[in-house]
Amino acid sequence: MSSILNTTTTVTTSSLLPLHITKAEVLSFLHHKEGMLALNPLIKSHTLLPPSSSTTFYKSVPTNLKPSSDSEIQALPVYAVVEAQASDEQGGETWRGGWAKRFIPDEITYEVSQQNTDVGMFSITHAPMGVHSVTTWTVKDGVNGGAELGIKGEVSSNRMLMGFIRTTLQDSYDKLAKDFAVAVGEKFKKGGEAEEKGIDKAEGTIESVPVAA
Repeated sequence: MSSILNTTTTVTTSSLLPLHITKAEVLSFLHHKEGMLALNPLIKSHTLLPPSSSTTFYKSVPTNLKPSSDSEIQALPVYAVVEAQASDEQGGETWRGGWAKRFIPDEITYEVSQQNTDVGMFSITHAPMGVHSVTTWTVKDGVNGGAELGIKGEVSSNRMLMGFIRTTLQDSYDKLAKDFAVAVGEKFKKGGEAEEKGIDKAEGTIESVPVAA
């Protein structure tokens, strides 16, 4: 899959969640696979695929991102996701970003698999037009209490397409972090009332590197 025609862009966010939300609560939310899928408001449906699909899905995944045994790989769930196109008003304020409107008419279907870790989780996505992504979530105790959330997104595609993807990629991950804060705040309410406060302004970076042949 690697090619001199492909490139990878990496974006990161780091933010403090509201103080009443604990690290353990954040981890429990991150480990709820369908709940994490539900963060994307554009998803029309998601279908759990049979174990044989996991084997096919992970054939193109780097060794460091998958278990070593076939049985462990087959135990990893893979979902087929149907996602609607964003409206003109939404533009780049979506997970995918406004770049896709130039190429995709109404909806796309892609596959995604998630793996839990001791410090969070990561998801791997195989999308149309050779776009692949790995999103890594990490949570740690905040300096002044509460929890600190980090998100790292690595998106790979051909160089021409990446020119469009990069225009909204950081904004898309910043929005993802804010949406997560709202969702986890709703689930773990303070004093029995919904916590409406989102994540503080995320500090993000973006880096683009070529993929070696």
